[in-house]
This record gives sequence, structure tokens and C-alpha cells, in this order.
Amino acid sequence: MKLLLQTSLEVKKHCESLDNKGKQELYRQVMEEAKDATENHDIDKLKKLSEIAVVIEEVCDRGVLKDFDDENPLKEANIVVESDGLTNYLFSFGDSSKLYDLRENKEEALYQAIKSNDVELVKHVLIVLLYGDFEGKVAPKGLVALLEKACEELNLSKDMKNYLEKKIRFCSFLCNFKFDKDPIELFANRSEIDYEIDKFLLSLITKKTKGEELLSEINSMIELLKKYEKFDELEYKVRRLKSELESGKSNYPTEVIRSSIKEREKEMLEIEEKYIKPVNLVDERQKLVKQLLSRYERVKLH
Repeated sequence: MKLLLQTSLEVKKHCESLDNKGKQELYRQVMEEAKDATENHDIDKLKKLSEIAVVIEEVCDRGVLKDFDDENPLKEANIVVESDGLTNYLFSFGDSSKLYDLRENKEEALYQAIKSNDVELVKHVLIVLLYGDFEGKVAPKGLVALLEKACEELNLSKDMKNYLEKKIRFCSFLCNFKFDKDPIELFANRSEIDYEIDKFLLSLITKKTKGEELLSEINSMIELLKKYEKFDELEYKVRRLKSELESGKSNYPTEVIRSSIKEREKEMLEIEEKYIKPVNLVDERQKLVKQLLSRYERVKLH
């Protein structure tokens, strides 16, 4: 494909010289090449095709390329590529074929993901940056600085701001955490519930707990925290899908969006009926704290 050897300016001039039918044919060729590049894990070619696609999208009216939305492998992409023993992650968002490369520029990629106000996308990016088999992973301290910068500079949705504040709080906790401190004391002294921090501390407590009954109580609390966390995630997804449905900006058919909303609302109802209504999380946490402190005091006496 000759366009792969051209600069963005040259591609733009060529595209501008074509009529709408010619632009559509050129875009179709780019889409086919992008599918092949994705299957062959050819990152360099994929990124170049992304640049070409973006130029064509900028030159064309929105309606000219609308028929390609369902078959565009570059839009709303989440591409994990294994190459030479290393993992790389490329993604795009919104109505653009612009691919962001975490290995190439993790700060810019994360910043743009946050700017999209797509919590699910940011969550995925952070999992790769913090926990994935990824060259140049970001340490919690560095991540706090990046997230705080984004919070200060960007006009974020309420959902995104809440999510980032929770993530900053968790990463800050990890930065200051000392493993020589007793996790039972740390858990007991926390004045409010934080799903991630509480799960982290309880996971450490399980490693030091021998009694089967108490261990069962701890694991039950971990599972309960996960259910509450899952409920919040589903609530966000439903809210976002309904917003997309009302705005008409989604790339997916209305029937698909409505079906997705229905499935998530059903799952929310199941969690609510089984875990949230019959159980008071604050009360259950306080009960567990009393049990843990009682055991802690007995151990200290011996």
C-alpha cells in the first residue's frame, strides 16, 4: 500500500483530490489492511494505518464513512500485542481511529484515556500499567502524580472524577504502606469503607489467620466488598449506556444497547436482592473488626 510510505500531509492532499466514492474506497482498503495488521501483530503498520485513517476521517464529512463504523478495527479498539517476549497495549476511543500506544508514551496515553471520560477504558489502562506484564510499568507513586495532574487540568465528568479520587487514595495508601505494620490494626482503625483498601488489608490478614471460622468470616467480607464494588460498576455502565442511547452517539444499534442495559440491570437486581438489601455493609464490617481485635488481643497476651 503506497500510502504507508507517505507523510500525513501527502495522504491529506491525495485524499482531498478524490471524490466521496474514491475516499470510501481508500478508507475500505485501510480497514482491510488494519485487520490484517491486527491479526499479524504488526504494531508499526497498525499505527501507521491509524494515522492514515485519522487523516481520511478529518477530510471527509461524517456521513461519507458511516457505513464503515461496524467493521472498523481501529475504533474503540483494545489491542493487546505480544512481541519479542513483551506485552504492548494499544487503544482508541470515541469516534476516532487514533491509536494510543502505552509502550511508546504511557503518560500521554493515560492522559487521553482520562480525557475521554470513559471509566472502563481508564480502568483497563491502569490494570495494564500497574499489574500487567508490561515494559515500563508505572509505580503507584508515579501514577498518583499523573492522576492528580489529569484531575487538575481536565474537565472531567462526575463519574471519572470520583473514580480517579478513589484510585489516587488507594495508590497513596500503597505508597505509604509498611508491611511491618499489623494489617488488623490498620483495618480496624480505618474510619470509612474503601473497597480496594479494605480488600487489600483483608487479603493480608487471611495470610496470618489460622482459625477456619474467622477465616471464613474474612473471606465472606472480601466477597461482600466485591459485590458492592460490582454493583457500583454496573450502575455506572447502565448510566453511561442510557446516556449514549439518549444522545444517539453510540456506534452500536439501539437494540444492542437496550439489551445490554437490560442484562446489566438484571445483574444489579440480583446483587441488590441477595447482598445489599439483606446485609448492612457497615454493620458487618464492625462485627468483623470486633472479632479481629478480640483475636489480636488474645495473641498479644500469649
